[in-house]
Amino acid sequence: MSRADGTGRTISGTCLCSNSGTGCSSMDKLPRVCVVSPLYHPHLGGVGRQAVALTEKLHAAGVRLFVICRNIPGLPDWEPAQDIEVRRLPAFGSRKHDLEEKTLGNMLISLSFCLNLLLALFRYRNEYDLVHFHGASLPLIFSVMPLKLMRKKIVAKVAGAKMKIEAGSFRGAYLFLGDIFIRILRRVDAFVAISSEIRDDLLKDGFDPAVIHEIPNFILPGQFHPLHDPDARERLKKGLGIDSADRALTFSGRLVKRKRVDVLLGAMAEVLRRRSDVVLIVLGQGEMKAGLENMARSLGIQDRVVFRNFVPNILDYLHITDIFVFPSGKEGLPNALLEAMACSLPVIASRIGGVTDIVKDRENGLLVAPGDQQELGKAILELLDDELLRRNLAANAAETIRSGYGIESIAPRYLDLYRKAAYEV
Repeated sequence: MSRADGTGRTISGTCLCSNSGTGCSSMDKLPRVCVVSPLYHPHLGGVGRQAVALTEKLHAAGVRLFVICRNIPGLPDWEPAQDIEVRRLPAFGSRKHDLEEKTLGNMLISLSFCLNLLLALFRYRNEYDLVHFHGASLPLIFSVMPLKLMRKKIVAKVAGAKMKIEAGSFRGAYLFLGDIFIRILRRVDAFVAISSEIRDDLLKDGFDPAVIHEIPNFILPGQFHPLHDPDARERLKKGLGIDSADRALTFSGRLVKRKRVDVLLGAMAEVLRRRSDVVLIVLGQGEMKAGLENMARSLGIQDRVVFRNFVPNILDYLHITDIFVFPSGKEGLPNALLEAMACSLPVIASRIGGVTDIVKDRENGLLVAPGDQQELGKAILELLDDELLRRNLAANAAETIRSGYGIESIAPRYLDLYRKAAYEV
């Protein structure tokens, strides 16, 4: 099945060469791709958002692909999304989509998805040449050897830097399976490391440098952008219930232990001893939420901390933010940080791998020691007191994103990677 792309080329999912009469070499071809992302629209998170945006961009570039993800009750098992086939597989307890905690229930969800994934990969084996895993954990581990028996190529994106069962780093699976895990993963044709720390971890585990490709996360042009209209900003603050006189600090992300929002609450208490015109907005959900709300009450700052679940209008909250604070203790390359910087916000973040790839201290943000409540509080107060520093950091943050983290510069690197993984011997 072929179609014309309007430029005289034929797109069958494998060939994008011109009609020059010279034919195509293997490196002119694009393989047919099966995308495996346990989290996909509408249950996203950082890994899921990246998977959706990249898949749509690669599809628009002519890649024939379909998506396999975990089922969400109320949605069909097979549906088109942006003209892309999404095939949802059942899993035990599918109503739960955040599997970061290592619990028996989460393991059952992930294992049941893995078993159904194996059946699906076999059933659809004639529809793809390469499988792209968003996240390098149990679904990948279960699938490597069957895919190799079917002579399929494998690309695995290592998206996180913490022990997870499903949708991120594979350090937890490494501890669970030991050397067997490493031997299985040596059969993967290409790894995508989203940060230098992840790349270094792969090298330390003995993976061939030739199969490791450092490709960062990205931002969609126009999706996150600054707001320069002060009147519009004031209207947004009023609509979101934030006093116009308050300076807004914002955190967004899952409320899990490694995000260290507890450290941010402690720092906020110290800030409020110096200034009364500051409000903290915490955007996110997770098993730590109730405990964090209790902590805010015990610190006596509950009236100055606003908790919101994941919101569809996150851009509105970023547009009323004065300082974005990201105190996480372990990350890959956090999307929340990229989004804030794209909105030209001054950011304060932990000095950890992944973050230090993008935030340069006192150039486009401030870096503090992870878990250091006092240093974080001092950094917040410094930025609140120094308008010139805030402006300089904000402008440099936006330029950092514009110059190297747009999807237009990232997507072609995936196209090249697909070709290399599929056709180079």
